[in-house]
Amino acid sequence: GEESQFVLYARHRDNEGSLRLILDGAPFGGSREFTNVLKNTSYKKSLIVQRGPRMFRYPPLDLVMESACEDASSQINDLTASVFNETKSVSQKLYNRGVGDSAVIEFVQPCPKVEWAGELKRDRNFVVNSNSDNKDNLLVTVFNPNHGEASFQNMTKYRLKKVLLSYRKVGDLHWSIARSNTMELDFTGAEESSYGYTSMKWKLANFVSEGTYEIKIETKCDQLGGPPDIDMFGTSIISGVIDLTLPEQYGQALPLHDTVLLGEELVVVFTEPLRCEKPFTFDLQIIIEGTNYRFDREELQVVCEGRKVGFQIDPTVGIDVEQVIGKTFTVEIGKVGVDSLSNIFDANGNSIENNVKFSKTLANINLDEASSLFKFTLEDIECSDDTVGALADEVKDKIMKLLELDTSDTSRIVLSSMICENGDTVITTTTLLPPSTDGGGRSLRTTSSSSAAVGTERLHSINLFTKLRDLSQEQHQGGSRLSNPKERKMFADKDNKSDSKVGFLFNVKDLKIIASASDTKTMLTTASTLLDQEEELYKLVSSSKSGRHSMEVIMKKTDRRAILDEIEMHEDAMIEEFHTHLQLEMKMQDEAGHQREEAGRQHDEEMMREMKMHEEEMLREMKLLHVELLVVTLACIGISIGALLYLKK
Repeated sequence: GEESQFVLYARHRDNEGSLRLILDGAPFGGSREFTNVLKNTSYKKSLIVQRGPRMFRYPPLDLVMESACEDASSQINDLTASVFNETKSVSQKLYNRGVGDSAVIEFVQPCPKVEWAGELKRDRNFVVNSNSDNKDNLLVTVFNPNHGEASFQNMTKYRLKKVLLSYRKVGDLHWSIARSNTMELDFTGAEESSYGYTSMKWKLANFVSEGTYEIKIETKCDQLGGPPDIDMFGTSIISGVIDLTLPEQYGQALPLHDTVLLGEELVVVFTEPLRCEKPFTFDLQIIIEGTNYRFDREELQVVCEGRKVGFQIDPTVGIDVEQVIGKTFTVEIGKVGVDSLSNIFDANGNSIENNVKFSKTLANINLDEASSLFKFTLEDIECSDDTVGALADEVKDKIMKLLELDTSDTSRIVLSSMICENGDTVITTTTLLPPSTDGGGRSLRTTSSSSAAVGTERLHSINLFTKLRDLSQEQHQGGSRLSNPKERKMFADKDNKSDSKVGFLFNVKDLKIIASASDTKTMLTTASTLLDQEEELYKLVSSSKSGRHSMEVIMKKTDRRAILDEIEMHEDAMIEEFHTHLQLEMKMQDEAGHQREEAGRQHDEEMMREMKMHEEEMLREMKLLHVELLVVTLACIGISIGALLYLKK
């Protein structure tokens, strides 16, 4: 006839890879029946083959076209299908790669994946420093997640071209290709283990400068113009630092004068940020010559921050001030002792080459003219933020009783910055002033043990502080063993009953010795030639913070010198600009003065003109009045003469 009925189906019963067929926009899973197919007429159909979820290579498909009469699945002709002994169906093998038995349906695979492995995967960062076993190279290990199918080297037979390590400095946009000696670091050229791991050395020496870097691994394939992951694949970015520069002391220890106060902070500045996590990694030792005093880091007040190490001897801890003033002391920071494993390390683990060593002298100040400043804490006293200020007299009175001072010495005790903690503790900054110089102002009761020790001599403020400290230690040695404030209060009452002291607990700390003005000027003042250098070092310390970022870029010596030169040039430019601005301002002031003078002169001339015109006007009016008066006078005379002549007649 002129038309017939046909069935189209795909012969892939197993469909191992779960291929999906779509015919004319509709799923094509079984068969599709076509009716009213005209003779000698062409028909176009669209068949889309989509890959399954895992595989990229499948066996070929057989597309079969046969008459509906011989197809058992036909709804109309299923009864006649068994009559045909020989099929007249037509089949077509569907494939896109290979021929014959090697023919397959193959889909384009994305560029192969690659993953970090080894220490880089574990740490997610890297550090190359002076302590590294290999300072010239960094070992990089990667993993091939598809190693069960093919190695990176075998994948180059298909689309894969290279597996490269790229790097860039933090802040840069452009990526550079890492090198292994003189060639690109390409993992397709290295031996891959049976487990899929490949290791290569990234050449650093003479190729990569010191700094903070980002690195990544990329696979690159033949360009097909598809989505980005079709032609390439990249790992996550890892950051790291290359730092081979050792830290050094920068300038001299601060302050720059040779004599310092006991308890004054000493500061050592370094060329780069230090590793300052506690416990500190460095040793610190102070030896006061001519005495038995030797202080290690644990016995000192130490601060490590950014590029500085600051420390001070705590005079609160029982040191005899009168014995040590005027003595020279030595300081050593770094690795102290042959067996020590400590040292000064920068933020990236480089240790200082030589210990920091210097010496200074404890100023031999006049203690009778010095003041002492410290924290005084009074415990078990009811307080609040609103009422703590009203407790000043009570706190001062308790200090007076502890020191057995007369009321005439009240002015020697100065309280400031009073605060209340937890509703039962008052903390105040206390200053003990030196005794009066006119022979009066303070006295000690001769019944006290302190008075017996010193006779009639007046105690200076440091001795008074020592007395407070000793009393506090005696109280807390017993009171600290009691469980609650009430019991500690009862202990204090009982402990102090015998010597007539009040029953309360207190403590003192953070002693600062304040020298007299004359001693400060003669012994504790930096020479004028060093003031600028000292100020610059202090500024450098205050502006240098390490924070938590341990991968900070390190400056080389040449970079530091260049920055210092730039700072000096900037300062010179600022000074020149200031002078120019000052001259311009003075010039403007002079011009303004001249303008004001000119305006004043013009104003005076205008006033003179107005006054002259006013005088001339007055003269004219006076002349007119004179004429009028003359006319009136003549008229009066004429009238008088006429009247006289009339009377005579």
